[in-house]
Amino acid sequence: MDLSKRQYNRRFRMLRRIAAKADTLEVEREKRRLLLIAVTGFGARVPLERFVADPDAACFVAYYTARRKLRREFSLSGRDNPFDEIAEVLLRRCGDDADWWMIAQVRPTRDVLDRLTDGERGRLLGQWSAVMRHTARLLGRRWRPAMDRTTMIVRPGDDSSTWNSLAGAYNAARAGWLACLAALDALELLDVSCPGKAMRLMAADLAAWHRSTGGDVDPGTRVWAALPPPWEVLDGTASCTRADVEAACRTAGLDPEKSGWTAPAPKRRVAVFRPTPELVHGVAVADPVWAALLRRAGVFSGRTVRPDLAPDALRGLQGGVVTGDLPPIVETN
Repeated sequence: MDLSKRQYNRRFRMLRRIAAKADTLEVEREKRRLLLIAVTGFGARVPLERFVADPDAACFVAYYTARRKLRREFSLSGRDNPFDEIAEVLLRRCGDDADWWMIAQVRPTRDVLDRLTDGERGRLLGQWSAVMRHTARLLGRRWRPAMDRTTMIVRPGDDSSTWNSLAGAYNAARAGWLACLAALDALELLDVSCPGKAMRLMAADLAAWHRSTGGDVDPGTRVWAALPPPWEVLDGTASCTRADVEAACRTAGLDPEKSGWTAPAPKRRVAVFRPTPELVHGVAVADPVWAALLRRAGVFSGRTVRPDLAPDALRGLQGGVVTGDLPPIVETN
């Protein structure tokens, strides 16, 4: 070799550092891909040509995925159904000739899957199954023996952000997988193997707040703790059948079908549309004056929407004309 020992060692160390950074970058890219699947399904895979070919389906896909990507709020009430009144109107505009395959990429529910062919439903089933198996394997690598499955409260050393992102992707893939099985009338396959859900890690302060209001550990966490981990079920290390899941659900006081453990989750009530803090932030970027009028009208107060004032305030601000007396300015972050 036409290199000194010192120069060779320097180059070897540099290549080793670059390889380590490349591995880290690939892991982060994979986490981002799974995060998108958790909140949008396979919407990110829809090619632009197909998206613009059907404006009605594209409007629904764009709005519904945006609703699913709203940030979670620090509360005990959970998050609203992303399928709200606006999404319902947009979905009704999609007729028989709409691109239902594209819609099924982001909303794999029975009413959408029934419009697909058996071949399309089988293909979608395979996609969800592959994501579920891959994500479960990543969850198994992230699991630490020190993590308490009975409470799922974050402890020092836990990477809760990564775990929750992977758990969200796994649960979304599992829900899509169950929906496809139901659409194909193949739920009897769960009699042989029925991997359970993956619970998210909860912040200790949120858990304490929940206990202070008289709450307890979520019943789903008890089911999760009683069943083998999903990564062991999917790689064949452990066995978990529908009968096992149903027994664990009964012990925890849950209906296995209505809670989404052995069947697709039941249809939720359509959420009422309400403006969000993200909406007023977008307005502030495009038109700070309009955003100031919205705040002055009391439509938003901090991170909370004031539904009692929102309709009247918005009617008074239509066309950029302020009418009537406005409430005092409310300071917002």
